[in-house]
Amino acid sequence: MSAANPSSKALDILESARMLIMDRGFNGFSFRDVAASVGIKSASIHYHYATKADLAEATAQAYNEAFKEAVAQLEADTATDLLRAYGGLFVTTLREHGRLCLGGMLAADVASLPDQVRTEVAVFFTAQNEWVENAVRDGQTTGEFRTDLDAAKFAKMFVSSLEGAMMISRGIEQPQDLEDALEMLIQLIQA
Repeated sequence: MSAANPSSKALDILESARMLIMDRGFNGFSFRDVAASVGIKSASIHYHYATKADLAEATAQAYNEAFKEAVAQLEADTATDLLRAYGGLFVTTLREHGRLCLGGMLAADVASLPDQVRTEVAVFFTAQNEWVENAVRDGQTTGEFRTDLDAAKFAKMFVSSLEGAMMISRGIEQPQDLEDALEMLIQLIQA
């Protein structure tokens, strides 16, 4: 099966795996769960993805691409609004779908992840940190954000804080806490 041109069934499998990982993490799903969701036999998944590691890697790659596209489409008049829109992706995932970020869920399972999946987690967070860092630098250049903060370190804290706030907000069933955390992070950086 070509990863560049997956079949409809392979895409259904990836979508099911994505939702299961976002709900339960890497260790909380099996081929049997995916098969039941898609309506096929679990052995049929092996035609598309030989192992759970292969399936999780493909799922993470697809998520990385989708998130990258979503972030690239964010538009705002100010750096503040751009960071708020970025955080809004997390808020929407939690508030409207009741799920956590796939990157965060996989990161929570990192001790038991296969190396190929661990690599995709690193790719995801590197891209997120770089995007936020660039947005912060833009805001610093325009005088909107504090210039005494290290943009790279703030970006890592921003992304990590959103991921953590998302998990805790879901855990205590208070999605508003994630929105509050986002607003506090933005207040911290404003000039």
